[in-house]
Amino acid sequence: MKTLSEAGRARVEATIAEIEQRTAAELVVATVEQSASYTEFKLAYALSMALASGAIAHLIWPELGVGYVLWLQLAAALATLLLCSIPPLLMRIVPRAFLTASAEQRAQLAFVQHALFATRDRTGVLILISELEHRVVILGDEGIHARVQMSGWQAHVGHIVQAIRQGRAEDGICETLRAIGEVLTAEFPPRPDDVNELANAVRTTRR
Repeated sequence: MKTLSEAGRARVEATIAEIEQRTAAELVVATVEQSASYTEFKLAYALSMALASGAIAHLIWPELGVGYVLWLQLAAALATLLLCSIPPLLMRIVPRAFLTASAEQRAQLAFVQHALFATRDRTGVLILISELEHRVVILGDEGIHARVQMSGWQAHVGHIVQAIRQGRAEDGICETLRAIGEVLTAEFPPRPDDVNELANAVRTTRR
């Protein structure tokens, strides 16, 4: 399920445009369907199921030929791979710490992909929503870190996560953008020659 509808995306983009009228900072919201492929976990479970099915078949039917056992193991491995590709099941086999680390790494990559490091005053702020992992990551460039207290980021993350769980993702994102915007407006007022360095569109990718 997509975090934001088309109407929700439009509302977030309008909120970004409104805030950036009052600050030299640049805000970017991005969503990804999942932050990593988790292939290693899928393969590990598939191999385990293949070995287990072969062992069980041998115990139940000792006379079964090697060829049949190999076909059974292949079928078990393929079925496990397919099952592990179903998002709710995939979420159960991947450790929570790995899900969090994957979302954080994906946010760092998005920060570079969307050129948040390249603003004039190094004042880019990224909000990344990783849908499969149910994770939200907020990153600020070095100009933000130099002048804005970062300890509040986690509270903003928690606010968005709670809003998503309540089915009001766009409210949570817009409220968080405005809360961050209040700080940015005070710390980074717009210059006379200020321009919109990064597009306000919500970035959406599969991975």
